[in-house]
Amino acid sequence: MLPTTTIKPRCVRHQRGGCCCLSCQSTSDVSAQKIFSLSIIAILTNACYTTIAPILPLELTHHYNQHQDDDDNTNTEEYYISLIFIFFSLGSMLTPPLVSRHFETCGGTMKIMSIAMIGMALLFYCLGSVFRLHNSWMMRLMLMEEGEIGGAAAHDKSYRNDLLIIIICTTQFCIGGLLSIVTTGYYSSATLIRTSNSDRVISFLETAVGTGYILGPITGSWLYEELGYAYVYRVVSVVMALLGLVTFKAISPLFATQKVDDGNECEGGDDVEYDTSADDGEYYGSIQFADDLESRLENKGRLVNHCNERQPLLPMATDVTTTTPSTILRPTITHLLKHPRILVSALCITWINVSWTFVEPILAKRLDSFFHLGKKEIGVIFSLSNVVYIPAAFLLQFAFVGLNMRKRRFIVLLSIAITPVAVLLMGSGSIHCLIFGMLLLGLFPSPVWIMLLPSMQEDSLAIYPDTRHRRVANDLTAGIYNSFMILGQVVGYVFGPALNVTVGFGNTTWIVSGLILMQAISYYYFVLSNASDVMLKSVRKA
Repeated sequence: MLPTTTIKPRCVRHQRGGCCCLSCQSTSDVSAQKIFSLSIIAILTNACYTTIAPILPLELTHHYNQHQDDDDNTNTEEYYISLIFIFFSLGSMLTPPLVSRHFETCGGTMKIMSIAMIGMALLFYCLGSVFRLHNSWMMRLMLMEEGEIGGAAAHDKSYRNDLLIIIICTTQFCIGGLLSIVTTGYYSSATLIRTSNSDRVISFLETAVGTGYILGPITGSWLYEELGYAYVYRVVSVVMALLGLVTFKAISPLFATQKVDDGNECEGGDDVEYDTSADDGEYYGSIQFADDLESRLENKGRLVNHCNERQPLLPMATDVTTTTPSTILRPTITHLLKHPRILVSALCITWINVSWTFVEPILAKRLDSFFHLGKKEIGVIFSLSNVVYIPAAFLLQFAFVGLNMRKRRFIVLLSIAITPVAVLLMGSGSIHCLIFGMLLLGLFPSPVWIMLLPSMQEDSLAIYPDTRHRRVANDLTAGIYNSFMILGQVVGYVFGPALNVTVGFGNTTWIVSGLILMQAISYYYFVLSNASDVMLKSVRKA
């Protein structure tokens, strides 16, 4: 039995160029406000978190040097630092799949994001107070050691050191989880803005993320030097709390009408008529549904709703409501990941992130021991990738305007395939090649960061074309994307140091480059080749 099809009308006055719908006239302004709001959220949340990276390791090392005995292991704090950052990555990786499915049912994405921001503010304040609390414990132990119970005091000292690390790791895990809720929320919301130009919105958002990554360490280091550790996180907690309140009160109403629905009426009760002049391949997006539906759409007129801006469509999705066996069930992460295109695309963002993160724990030591650079020079080299990435992410929106999805996916494939070149240059014995590799590492993967999420969402909407499921499928896809991106962070932090100790820095870059190249081959076979189209149809008919 053929699926039931509901097609939307077009406002007559809009078609003739004289539409007076308020939503048609103000859509551009509202979209600009949404993009600006999400960009501010991305800048501030990432800047607040990245203050931890240069500050927490220094404070932890200073704290242990202050309280350790002469016979203590001096490498203990290095192990704890790695453990603390891994716990953050685990929280970021595990949370998005669990939370993204509830965005629409729990009061809206922005309200959940605002709650997460306020939670982060409380945790940042706790993180700023934990060393002061531990210092009070250590003062008590010093008094105990002067008494007759020195053995018990030594045991209590070891216990309280372990308790300090447990508290910090737990706090980092929770901060990572809450931050991933915010990032998943703004990625999901961004793809609902200007649905015919979702790459441009992601481009603005990635530019904001890169800006936050640069501002955070610079501002945090300056505050740490001027005010001290505790005051840094008091400032950060206040900023996050204010951002959460502003998001709840001012930004949330902008996205209150960001729904995916089948409303057929234009404002003002405009008449509707068929639009038969458009070619079947020019409707919103390029998703090809089941064969029987494709045959019904062939050579037939189609209705497009240009006035339903109160309920914008998801990126790359057609304005067709279908009822097929594959769309009756509610979207799930398990079913989405069974689709090879979704899984392979998600793994692409994992390995692209590995190309960034595997060098973070080992590059500083390489620059110090092999090239004998100072701290300032090392800091400058570390910032090169982000400095290049920000303008690259911003300019990409203008470079690929008008390209269809297949051509954009080819650009993503090319981006993945040439990223190993940048990684190999970093492993060379020349400082000039290493610097050039860091610059290329900010440039080559940029199309993947910009174009991969809209591509994944198109595939998810092909699996769940029913309009009742579009928003849930969109949120779940953003959650999968964010989770696999953080998985790359975990793999990089573990994989890089382990390989560096075993085979050396140069061989590590060769291994990582080979794995990224294998992922490019997988992307070609499962996403671009004809075999992937056959797999897509089999998933729809399952």
